[in-house]
Amino acid sequence: MSGNSDLPAIDFSAFESATGERPEMIRRLRTAARDAGFFYLQNFGIAPERVAGAFAQSRAFFALPGARKSALLWDRTNRGYDGVEAQSFKPGQPGDLKESFRFTAEPDSKNGIDPEPAWGFLHNKPNKWPEGMPGFRAELLQFLSDCADVVERVLAALEEALDMQEPLLRQHHRRRNYTMRLLRYPGVTGPVKDGQARCGEHTDWGTITLLFQGGEDGLEVQRRSGEWIPAAPMPETVLVNIGDELETWTKGTFVSTPHRVRAESLHSGTDRYSIALFCYADFDAPIEIGDTHTSGDYVLSKLARTQSAGTVAAG
Repeated sequence: MSGNSDLPAIDFSAFESATGERPEMIRRLRTAARDAGFFYLQNFGIAPERVAGAFAQSRAFFALPGARKSALLWDRTNRGYDGVEAQSFKPGQPGDLKESFRFTAEPDSKNGIDPEPAWGFLHNKPNKWPEGMPGFRAELLQFLSDCADVVERVLAALEEALDMQEPLLRQHHRRRNYTMRLLRYPGVTGPVKDGQARCGEHTDWGTITLLFQGGEDGLEVQRRSGEWIPAAPMPETVLVNIGDELETWTKGTFVSTPHRVRAESLHSGTDRYSIALFCYADFDAPIEIGDTHTSGDYVLSKLARTQSAGTVAAG
């Protein structure tokens, strides 16, 4: 773990401080969201032990035999396990060398939508949980909830950075249409297909993403100049990045920045683990991106272009 990066690191404890540090923190947050689209948050409100516990559960899941994981295969609700080469961000390119497990908050009868729209099968649906893993479901659902509370405070800070007088971001995140994704990138030990990556170049689709890195290098972020720089793991931080929906809502004031994990790099021979919380605006929130008109429409269109169940990783 190098801990070295050119991306800004922001002490988020200043957001709720009674001292005069808050305006400077908001200024730095605004600059980071505008210029880099990525920033590390320190003192963001989740104990390191809770993060470590989530990674322990993730590693235990990916160590399961392939047959156990294949019983939970990803489906169109965007939940479950997807294997190696399940996702490709560029048409015609081979799928990424990663496997993942996705889940959301559990369904809530008070969170329904009627009549059900085209994207309705993404919303408020049951998760797929592995059997024989005591504590897995409870610990990860609590971690997701804790992360969603962090998101609420980050959105409030971003509203302040945008000089919003009303909670215009938070009012479109009331349903918490968030997906948590456990990720494992198997170490690359031989040749790969032409154009293949561990995670292909892309921008995130939602408003913001919280990314916890397990200690392994490999993530790269593209500067506006086109230069790629490392986004190395930094102890006791969470890496936050701006997504397409927030870039659109801010008319480009905040930027959704391309990032990737290459298959051929100094770090590709080692297994890499991360946990991401992808935060989408409420799926019925109006937002015009391309030929889509709501948050749910946009997410559905991106899944249709990039995702399959993939191949179950050996194990």
